[in-house]
Amino acid sequence: MHLVADRGAIRRLLVDSDPGRLRLRSAATTTLALVLALTASYAFITVAGQPITVAMLGTIVAMQSAAAVKDRQQHSRVVTTLLLFFPAVAAVSLAATLSHFGKVADVGFIAVLFGAVWVRRFGPRGNALGMVAFISYFFALFLRATPSQIPVLAVAIAIGIGSTLLVRTLILPDRPAVEVRRLVRALRGASTAVLDVATERDEFDLALLRRRLDRLGETALMIDDWLDRHDAAQSLNVTSDDLALKVFDAQIAMEQLASMLWSLGPASSWPRGLQDAVAAVRVCLWPHPSEEQLRAARKSAAAASDRADLSGTEGIATVVAFRATQAHLALHHITTNALGASDPAEPEPTTPDDDADTGLNPSTKAAIQVAVATSAATILGELVSPDRWYWAVLTAFLVFTGVSTRGEILTRVGHRIVGTIAGVVAGVLLATLVGHHPLVQMLLLVTCVFCAFYLVTVAYAWLTFFVTVLLAMLYGLLGDFSVEVLELRIAETAVGGVVGIASAYFIFSTGTRTTFVEKVDDYLQKMTDLIGAAIASVVAPGGETDLVAETRRLDNALQAVVTAGKPLQMGPAVRSRRGVQRLLRGLQVSNRSAHALARAGVNAARADADTAPTEATATALHDAAAHVCDTIDSVRRVVDGAAVERTDKATSAVILTVAGTADIPPGPVRGAIRALSNLDRALLEVTARV
Repeated sequence: MHLVADRGAIRRLLVDSDPGRLRLRSAATTTLALVLALTASYAFITVAGQPITVAMLGTIVAMQSAAAVKDRQQHSRVVTTLLLFFPAVAAVSLAATLSHFGKVADVGFIAVLFGAVWVRRFGPRGNALGMVAFISYFFALFLRATPSQIPVLAVAIAIGIGSTLLVRTLILPDRPAVEVRRLVRALRGASTAVLDVATERDEFDLALLRRRLDRLGETALMIDDWLDRHDAAQSLNVTSDDLALKVFDAQIAMEQLASMLWSLGPASSWPRGLQDAVAAVRVCLWPHPSEEQLRAARKSAAAASDRADLSGTEGIATVVAFRATQAHLALHHITTNALGASDPAEPEPTTPDDDADTGLNPSTKAAIQVAVATSAATILGELVSPDRWYWAVLTAFLVFTGVSTRGEILTRVGHRIVGTIAGVVAGVLLATLVGHHPLVQMLLLVTCVFCAFYLVTVAYAWLTFFVTVLLAMLYGLLGDFSVEVLELRIAETAVGGVVGIASAYFIFSTGTRTTFVEKVDDYLQKMTDLIGAAIASVVAPGGETDLVAETRRLDNALQAVVTAGKPLQMGPAVRSRRGVQRLLRGLQVSNRSAHALARAGVNAARADADTAPTEATATALHDAAAHVCDTIDSVRRVVDGAAVERTDKATSAVILTVAGTADIPPGPVRGAIRALSNLDRALLEVTARV
């Protein structure tokens, strides 16, 4: 019995941490590509009489091509993967040719590294081409390739890329309908977790509720990302806009329901109607309810909603529960009637060059940083070990991958050093236990590859840890394993990390705090835009609105704020660290109030034009929105470091009361009033505590 419970807990943990199994799919693709390439390359070198190092190059190219190609559409990913052959062969040829000229090969390596970073300006495709060129040159140096080996190495590269294409197109092709079903299932799981905390809490744990609400929002954003990559009409029985609206309804209804239920206290004290409505929501959140169960749940929630007394929170919560039931019912019907068609190729979204008129492109700045860092790492790395200097260069290059600010680079270096040290310890222990058993070493090597790419988005240290263990297994297979070699890896990693940090601080330095403030300003501007759009929809119902897309843009901007704030939360100053944490928490709370406001605007767009509020109410709403925008400006000034006078201004609800419009029936206007009031209160809390 305990074993079954443990398995269920592990399964829930995996689903919660990887909604839609996207990480699992990515790691499986990389691992399968590696296994296929290793098998095919080994067969090739056996027939051609080549050393095992040739097979290693094909295997590494397969792994890198599977991991680095990040184009949004399947067709574009295939094209990018095919194009990888050319920079890989060019890099190997250059390395093999320059290897006879001593230090000239090092200069060529730095030039390749510069180019690999510079081409990131061309988006995911440029980044993939650059990364494969870098790894190919690096391994050609590592394997001491000669010009006579270029044709053989080109074949190994073709085998590696062909293995990746085989996995992507035949073994694990894109399955949009399956992916979106899993994501919607994950949305239901996240909603269930929220409901569990809000209804069955044994103790007052508001932090847990907030974390689960954050997980709900992240899952909804992943579905939005799926919609960016696929046309829902090709895989489901709805359009992309309809699916986005249904997911939005389900998310916002659950956020509002959780907030109301939390304020009511234990479930035993709720009226029967609310209990029935919440029970109906739970049925709709089951993984595989029958049609009969769903119909009974909707009927029960509808009856409870009809009897609800809207003068109290319990009655409003009952209506919200009915709305959540309807939203999840709609999602059930959508995902159980999938069409199963494949998506047509879609054009890649273009990324505007925001830095065209503001000096050097960020990728050019990063390329110069990398060139300086890797040059210094080459010199210092050779002082530590003439044979293993490339590890210092590798670290100096990789700490700039995917990050830009000083704090992010410092964090990346810390993760890499910690992961390397832990990996060395684990590698030594495993190598001692395994001994020279090639089959076991190969199994561990493949396991390390899977774990590295499955956990890389959780923490960069995991990638470094498993790659270091992988190296220990690799050296064991080559008969070159020694503790001294792994100790050198720690020293070279530290050298590369220090050089990378120095370059980040002194070459085109990008301040962590400055970037964080810019991201907060962008988020607050998007919140201001959403408030304006929502109020415009509420005062003029029945019109067109893009509030769902506006809300997702707001959510993405909040994600950018959280990412930019992570290094600041690990800073040495306790006061500054806590200030950032309080600001982020306040913005996350206010974000859910903004969701509720957007929901009111969406409901108004669905209503008839003759339900428009009176002129007095419309004026009061505009005044309330202007007041909240003033509060947003206060938050912006606080974040910028300016002094803000603490005042107890009237909240939006009070403004409406003064205007004589407080007695408003349930509907978009009343929802907007409540949302503005909660949003204003949350933002005022930010200005008071940051």
